[in-house]
Amino acid sequence: MDESKNVTEKNTKVTERQIQSVQRAINILNCFTMTNSALKLNLNKGTVHGILSTLYQNGYISQNGNGQYMLGAALFNKACLAAGTRQSMCIDRGHDRLLALSNQFQLNGTMFAMDEKQLRVIDTTEPTNCPFIVQRVSPSLYDSASGKILLAYLSEKERAEYLERMPMTPFQKSFEDKQKNFDVELYRIRKNGYSEEYDALFTGVSALAVPIFNRYHNELFGSVSLTGMSPMIKKRRQEIIAALQAHARYLQDCLRF
Repeated sequence: MDESKNVTEKNTKVTERQIQSVQRAINILNCFTMTNSALKLNLNKGTVHGILSTLYQNGYISQNGNGQYMLGAALFNKACLAAGTRQSMCIDRGHDRLLALSNQFQLNGTMFAMDEKQLRVIDTTEPTNCPFIVQRVSPSLYDSASGKILLAYLSEKERAEYLERMPMTPFQKSFEDKQKNFDVELYRIRKNGYSEEYDALFTGVSALAVPIFNRYHNELFGSVSLTGMSPMIKKRRQEIIAALQAHARYLQDCLRF
């Protein structure tokens, strides 16, 4: 038998193997949700108590005054690292693909992450042989493609608070006009899965952006966009949108966050 093949088969078995005691601990942690923390497992009390005791001693489980088990501070500390880890993974897995899109369409690529209800640039790309460079600025939420994505997925209360601070346009006579016009656009973003802005930040420069969600599609991670000269964006609009959406799905599928 070929020795290299034998090694590969062994490595595959090791990868697929599960440690039962670790899986049981994970199952117990997974019982704690926002609506229910009852333990519903096919395990005897002694096994459950032993695992809970180990998790408690390591800070992953705690108890309140009534003796009820809760998630511990150690899990919170690990969760605080998750945002940075996800951003690093997005850059590592997505940079070359975003660069390929930049070269394909001769547009600048930007990936934003949502941070405290704001957008933060975490990666940028420029075409290899681009005759122009679009100067990036911090996006204004109400007139940039990625900013409008963030607004589209805020809660109604958060969105209303932002609209209160948003300046009026010459065509809007009241807050109700501003809210109505903006709500229509944000509804379209949620329905179609992309956002666009034309000549809003710079004359002759436009952008298309799509949201990036977590694997369960219930949390907005950020957005990815392509920016460039308006005629180029308009000419290949549908093709660019499809490519950006495929890139966002790739990040969601391969990162599993």
